[in-house]
Amino acid sequence: MIKTLDIYIFRQLIAPFLFGFFMFVTVIAIDPLMSALQNIVNDNVPITVVVRWFLYRLPQDMIFTFPMSVLLTTLLVFGRMSKDSETIALRAGGINFYRILVPVMAFALTITAISFLFNELVVPYANRRANEIRRTEILRLVEPEASENSIMRASDGSFVYARKVFEAAGTMEKVLLEYYQDGRLTRRISGATARWNGTFWILEGAVDQQYEGGTLASPTFIPVLPLPGVRETPADFARQSKKPNEMSYRELAERIETYKRTSFMETTPLEVDLALKTSLPFASFFFAIIGATFGLTHYRSGAFIGFGISIIIIFIYYVVMSLATALGKSGYLPVMLSAWVQNILFAVVGLYLVSRINA
Repeated sequence: MIKTLDIYIFRQLIAPFLFGFFMFVTVIAIDPLMSALQNIVNDNVPITVVVRWFLYRLPQDMIFTFPMSVLLTTLLVFGRMSKDSETIALRAGGINFYRILVPVMAFALTITAISFLFNELVVPYANRRANEIRRTEILRLVEPEASENSIMRASDGSFVYARKVFEAAGTMEKVLLEYYQDGRLTRRISGATARWNGTFWILEGAVDQQYEGGTLASPTFIPVLPLPGVRETPADFARQSKKPNEMSYRELAERIETYKRTSFMETTPLEVDLALKTSLPFASFFFAIIGATFGLTHYRSGAFIGFGISIIIIFIYYVVMSLATALGKSGYLPVMLSAWVQNILFAVVGLYLVSRINA
């Protein structure tokens, strides 16, 4: 009987989830759609270009619809089950609410996994393409004014880091080169600016530090230092510049580790973005608990009220997430807490409501 119950509840969740998912995607798509229409009307951008941008732009918003859809699904399904006295019959048969939640948790974890994979495999690529189309075809810029935080393995074997890359001007700012031998750092060169001469880079205001036997030699200041071994073009460095939402979890984690090792830049904002890549997919799990309990206690309200409750809960969640994220990136909250505080809050509320129902 228990296995049959699990399958029954799991199947009941599928259709409402798909309905909620497409409904929320439609609602969320309104803002980029209006922007796309403005580009067509005001800027005479071809429809095919705008459609491509819109389709690539959509996945970054779709990631938010997974937990929203789970919340609405559990509200509707458990509201209907309670209204039809199915949950009363189950509890009369000795099945407590904790056990009834098992297939719901399985469903929520499935959506969490799908959401994480979608955020890893689809969203970064889609964001890169959307930004590229907007920059080169809609705004009609050959390249951005400056690409930031570029990392690249140069042709001479060094690792090159540039805070800003000005592709059109052929210059870079705050440049750092590191040379390794047998896994050990042997040389570090930093410079205020670098200039591309058409063949290689010339570093200006360079500081050269040699590492011999693990000992750091005195730094040498060199006003102008040619780097004939670094033949990568400004376009090559610009392509290596990615925003956090254009990187997968692994890419962002590796970049943070590199920045920490080289003291290249403050990594706290990036660490918060990294933690959000796991906390946001897990919102589906906590929304499932909240939705199931609200569905049982507000089953007389109907689907329309259920949708309204979903909007209120979602609004509270994302307001808390936005505030915590801002505080975390500013250093006022620990990184993990700033990314997970909204999940922790909803987990506590959900468990409290479950204990009240099961009492």
